[in-house]
Amino acid sequence: MKYIIVFTLIFTTLLSCNTNESTCGQAYFGGEIINPSNDYLILYDNTAPIDTLYLDENNRFSYNIENLNSGLHSFIHGGEYQAIIIEPNDSILLRLNTIDFDESLVFTGRGAKKNNYLIDLFITLESEDKMIYKLSKLDPKQYQYKLDSLRLFKLNELNAFNEKHPNSDLFYKVSKSSIDFSYYAHKELYPFRYYGNYKLVNRDSLPKDFYDFRDSINYNDEDLKDFYPYYNFLFPHFNNLALQKYFETSNERVFDRNSIHYNLIKLQLIDSLISNNAIKNNLLKYATRNFLSYCDSNEDSEAMYNSYISKSTNEEHSEYITNLNNTLKKLYSGNKFPDIEITNYKNEVFNINTIINKPTVVYFWSKASKNHFKNSHKRVYELEEHYPNINFISINIDSNKMNMWMKMLKHNKFKADNEYKFRDPEAAKKILAMQYINKVIVVNNDKTIITSKANIFSKDFIKILNTLK
Repeated sequence: MKYIIVFTLIFTTLLSCNTNESTCGQAYFGGEIINPSNDYLILYDNTAPIDTLYLDENNRFSYNIENLNSGLHSFIHGGEYQAIIIEPNDSILLRLNTIDFDESLVFTGRGAKKNNYLIDLFITLESEDKMIYKLSKLDPKQYQYKLDSLRLFKLNELNAFNEKHPNSDLFYKVSKSSIDFSYYAHKELYPFRYYGNYKLVNRDSLPKDFYDFRDSINYNDEDLKDFYPYYNFLFPHFNNLALQKYFETSNERVFDRNSIHYNLIKLQLIDSLISNNAIKNNLLKYATRNFLSYCDSNEDSEAMYNSYISKSTNEEHSEYITNLNNTLKKLYSGNKFPDIEITNYKNEVFNINTIINKPTVVYFWSKASKNHFKNSHKRVYELEEHYPNINFISINIDSNKMNMWMKMLKHNKFKADNEYKFRDPEAAKKILAMQYINKVIVVNNDKTIITSKANIFSKDFIKILNTLK
């Protein structure tokens, strides 16, 4: 499963060794990367990097881990994260091709079986998303039966694997948590998908035991405080809890996810129900970031920002949200598009404003988000036929080598004329407040921003293009 650098949490050690020591032996980690995005990868333990591992002339690396903290580690290469379990005496070799990061990743050596199992599990759960989305059209009882059956099947597979290849408690906890929270998240998302705008009257039509799993959820699980599937569940879970409170405390009968009242309720619930500061601060941060990134009202943005500041105890997070809020104000309608340096396929660097001489749509992509970059390009190619007076500019946000970017363009048969990449990706993403890869900015021919919060796949986007037409 991918862990993308725009909007991503780094995995942390979940369980410690059965000793009173903080370190538990040694392990080896090495491998080969085909079509590397750059000449290194970074190995993480907890939220801090262990070391930067450089590739040799054959694109291989090797590393002896001294004083190993046994647990769930992660590595990053070319903007993509992957979790791995490293325990004492493991000797793990990986091989991957960055063109198909997840699908090509395989492990060999001592400790390989558990990691290959986890990779297969992540890919399977991710590939099921589209199918489960379609299942959301079923009535609640049918949907619950299908989802519970899928979960039970995965758990039986996990138990069978663990009997055949006995592993640590850590492995079992990571695997079971991945399964449980994946399906729990789909249950939390179901009402929004099935009922559309989610009218109050429909809430009572769910089976009485639909949310029974909530009784076993620990909001303050220290072991999972940086575990992505845990948050992937908690986000929609608190959306649902806030929704219930929203209907109870307002006269509304149809849900508006952009309502400031609804979002302030969400922050209040997170603050009141979670006592673990790390988990609480993370949820507050991402709920606020999400609202600010899509809100069109300065008054509502300020109300959300002030509520967040009064609840967060993490100074670094608060500084981040403050900077984000200030940056987003500079991207309001009527402001000039920022001066950003981009590079074309000829490796020429120039200011993006020099090529904006008519109404322009600027959209972004990363190789780490395969479905998005394929679908967004397909959508733009369709729109170009209907809106020849509008310029569509595609910008790759990855910190990759030039040749790697060109390989991606050729491999996916993208037309190179309107393809660019940031000269300095990290600086550009801060200037444009890029928190989500689906961000789209529409600019007028005078280089002023029409909107910095468009969605290329929405019906409202067509309305915007029609006004330009």
